[in-house]
Amino acid sequence: MSAPTASRTISTMIRVEKLDVRRGHRQVLHEIDLSIADSDTVILVGPNGAGKTTLLQAIMGLLPDTSGRVLIRDKSVKRWSRRALAREIAFVPQEHDGFLGFVVRDVISAARYAYVSALGRASHADLQAVEDAIDECDIRELADRTLDTLSSGERQKVWIAAAVAQGSPALLLDEPTTALDPRHEAELVQLLRKLTEAGRTMLIVSHDLNLIPWMRGRVVALNDGRKTFDGLAEDFLNPDRLRQVFHTEFQLSPSPDQELPGVQLRIT
Repeated sequence: MSAPTASRTISTMIRVEKLDVRRGHRQVLHEIDLSIADSDTVILVGPNGAGKTTLLQAIMGLLPDTSGRVLIRDKSVKRWSRRALAREIAFVPQEHDGFLGFVVRDVISAARYAYVSALGRASHADLQAVEDAIDECDIRELADRTLDTLSSGERQKVWIAAAVAQGSPALLLDEPTTALDPRHEAELVQLLRKLTEAGRTMLIVSHDLNLIPWMRGRVVALNDGRKTFDGLAEDFLNPDRLRQVFHTEFQLSPSPDQELPGVQLRIT
């Protein structure tokens, strides 16, 4: 999590205030409060059904709220047009439909929709943003292949490259490391860390608790649609706290390569 310095002013990118959300007859979120400043990295964790993905979708204005509000740059998300909001926040969902027969460069180019009019052609700035994203995400060798020829890890890097090309200062990612083999997971974590170091704001939903020490961010935990923790990673990573959130036993493994320990299930 980026700390304020005397040389710059930290502004609030996302603010959630007393947010309730219902899906059908079930209330999924209960009075959620959350504030994310520019350049913050926040890891959102919790058991299945805790409301993590619902919270991401509510922040994007994709779900009706029952009460409370979501503010982007101090303006209600309901008052943003979709194109204007896309210039502030890019969403990388857990699952993607379509695009499998499309060339990677074209998939990434589609992310520039917030800047190109319906009848307009991509500008030099749009084309350059696409090429810069390809380089930043290190997928130059994939750029002319179709998406259906890529592995899951390679596809995930393409979707993140599309989010980068979108030019939004904030990225919302839903389970970005799911179903990746160890090599692709390591490459993806390195990419996400590079993007945070470049100053992007990130809200990442993850079931992989080792993403917490790898990303060195702030942790927010949900349980039964309620926020149960919001604070520093080192305060979250202890067996008692983990047991309270996930209702199972954990053990921590010190690592010589990072300040925070790794997390393992303790199965007896």
